[in-house]
Amino acid sequence: MTGKKTLTKSLDQFWKIDDEQLKTPEHDEMLLWLLKKENLMNIISSKNPEAKKWDWDHVKIHAEEYIVSGSGFRVGAPDIIFVIPRYICKNCNFTHKNMDNCPSCESEDVIKYPGDQHQHYSRYFIEIKPKIKNFGATLRQLKLYVSYGFEDRAYLFTGDLRYVEEFENQGIKVLIPPERQSTL
Repeated sequence: MTGKKTLTKSLDQFWKIDDEQLKTPEHDEMLLWLLKKENLMNIISSKNPEAKKWDWDHVKIHAEEYIVSGSGFRVGAPDIIFVIPRYICKNCNFTHKNMDNCPSCESEDVIKYPGDQHQHYSRYFIEIKPKIKNFGATLRQLKLYVSYGFEDRAYLFTGDLRYVEEFENQGIKVLIPPERQSTL
């Protein structure tokens, strides 16, 4: 039988970015910890203090959800994708994630998107790596995800502290599990 060959692999599978750690108990433990909204809020706020003002009651957390390209191709699946609702200031029309007051004009006239407009969200991802087995392969995986709309919204959750500076210099914010933070 001849016919058109279909691409069933995602880009991370095609490039052989196989995440063996996905199947480990340590990875599961880290994932389950991040799925608790309070833990996620606290660890994200440790890197971005402004995040404390986000509307955490309406944050949505998705585990192992694919990033899909505009053409429908599955790029890969970060361990966590979380979405933060965005609001609009009726005074200056500035869009932001803080519902308390507008960071641009400090007006308190902040609302959800009005009428028939869909609520807007900012999407972030977190990749979990209990141990960095290969810096280059991990960076390639993260940069692949970043290239599909996650510029400045990419996190790596790891207890392996060898490459923190290198990842952060590449725009990947490194989150350190609480039990490792006390050893810094």
